[in-house]
Amino acid sequence: MKKYITRTIKITSLVLAVFCATWLLQKFILCHPDHNKLRINGFYLEEPNTLDVVFMGASEMYTSFAPGLAYDKFGFTSYSYATASVTAGAITTQFKEIMRTQDPQLIVVEINPFLYPDDKNESNEGSIRKYIDNVPYNENKREYIKSLATNDEIEYHIPFIKYHNSWTEYPGGIKFAGAMVLQNLRGYTLLKGYKTNTGICPLDDDYLNQKLINDDTTLDLYPLYEEKLRETLSYCNEHNIKNVLFIRAPHLLETESDYDAFCRTNAAEKIIKEYGFDFINFERDRETMSYNAHMYYNRQHLNIYGSKSFTEYFGEILSNKYGVSKAQLTDRQKSQWNEAAEYYYKFYKCCDEMTMSDEKAVEIEEDLFGIREIEKHQ
Repeated sequence: MKKYITRTIKITSLVLAVFCATWLLQKFILCHPDHNKLRINGFYLEEPNTLDVVFMGASEMYTSFAPGLAYDKFGFTSYSYATASVTAGAITTQFKEIMRTQDPQLIVVEINPFLYPDDKNESNEGSIRKYIDNVPYNENKREYIKSLATNDEIEYHIPFIKYHNSWTEYPGGIKFAGAMVLQNLRGYTLLKGYKTNTGICPLDDDYLNQKLINDDTTLDLYPLYEEKLRETLSYCNEHNIKNVLFIRAPHLLETESDYDAFCRTNAAEKIIKEYGFDFINFERDRETMSYNAHMYYNRQHLNIYGSKSFTEYFGEILSNKYGVSKAQLTDRQKSQWNEAAEYYYKFYKCCDEMTMSDEKAVEIEEDLFGIREIEKHQ
């Protein structure tokens, strides 16, 4: 009997060791480490019910609003729970995940996922994985994976299978792995999901921004995206999630495709208001449409200067019009948010210095040893 007990203990210990090793490898090494993983992981490090505002959507959201600056200026806490090119089908899952861990005063949804002219992004594996691979395993994740109706479902349940060869990306990937380890050891992030770029768009008379402020032209949403938008709005109403504000972030509008997306935004606004929710179109706001091209690093995204102006402007709207009040925090939590605000200003200074001294655009974010360059662009 003693022999069998010893064997059972050894086998159990081996299974647990293999499981723990696999979990650690999947979380930090054999994965796709990038800023999306850092951002989503960081959200789950935030203490439950400590975020006053949570932003959802794609890259327009995490490049437009700086939570550290907003905390310093207005006193509320916030986080950008967003990933690049997030799919429309993931938005309801994002709602479920936010409400699972937080009870925010307001949820802000940037509607870019519903504005694509075709369904390519919805079925794009990269767009899907940038979000769902990084969500902790739970019923919401399982439900979303099932909705994908893919033959590779097991690879979504166990990303380790998909990324088992990702060790070949190292040592280059160590920069993100190191940042992941750091923020988990620290227990919170400093940028709260914010990411930026020091690029500057050229000044040009061809931008349409000022001409479109009073343009009510509509263009129907692609049928799949209208369906997904209505599903999202119905979900919010059915679950009594009323503290939701939908927005369209500011963009530089220049091409025919830009204008088409603008017209689809007008159509989306009507649908959103049909379900009783507020919508702010910053593509038709005189303040934000007065931003010149030097406040963008490309037509779709604000740069460090644009995001500073937008955070200060939108933060005031959130405080004054939507009643977002100052956070009620413990002394320890205040210390962490004061650190985040201080870090933002160091971050901004670093970006500003790079912009003034380098003709190349630089993506930067926090690193194991502070602020670092991610990638330079001509």
